Amino acid sequence: MTLRKALVDELGFGVFSSLPNYYLKQKVLKQIYNRFDTYDNTIHAVAGEVEITTEKIGKALGLNHTGSIYDEKIAPKELSRDDYDAYKFFQGKTQAALSSLIFNTKVDMEENKVLFKRAFLLYIQECFLLPTSAPNVTPRALPTLFDLENTRNKNWALYVHNFLLEEIEKAKKNNAKSVSGCCYALMVIYFHETHFGKNSQDAAAQPPWIQY
Repeated sequence: MTLRKALVDELGFGVFSSLPNYYLKQKVLKQIYNRFDTYDNTIHAVAGEVEITTEKIGKALGLNHTGSIYDEKIAPKELSRDDYDAYKFFQGKTQAALSSLIFNTKVDMEENKVLFKRAFLLYIQECFLLPTSAPNVTPRALPTLFDLENTRNKNWALYVHNFLLEEIEKAKKNNAKSVSGCCYALMVIYFHETHFGKNSQDAAAQPPWIQY
């Protein structure tokens, strides 16, 4: 186990390090989110109805689905000097810049470990958990830069769920061709339940479902 992977595991995102590169066809995603009703949190499809809950998102992606959620906004004047510096440093960073920090930061000192963790948290949100069409870090993700000791105890599943609902509602209202948010979670839950059923005891059906 490399030190970088150990730091990712420490944050609670170790499951993502074992995932292969996978191209998600937009046609498949569009069919799923078009049939997703945000009013009752249910995908109404030919194969059956699949309810989307925060707990299922947690099981699907290997995320914590209990505890408190991150604040949506930051009050810069209330931050400590170190947190404010981190906030200003990462504000507006691109995915490419975050990727460079992740792979080029030497994690041999505590200060660099903190830098790596913060860069990784923003990167995983920009690419997977809270993806948007914007090239820069979404302000919604910046509060996760702080309180790193409690990162894995935060309710990431609810955090992802809330953002997804907001973005799908926005996309449908505006008749958008694409939608932001982790629609991948919808796909994993949909295919998992239509394949294994709702109460399967199959070993392959155990969380995190994304590994299957």
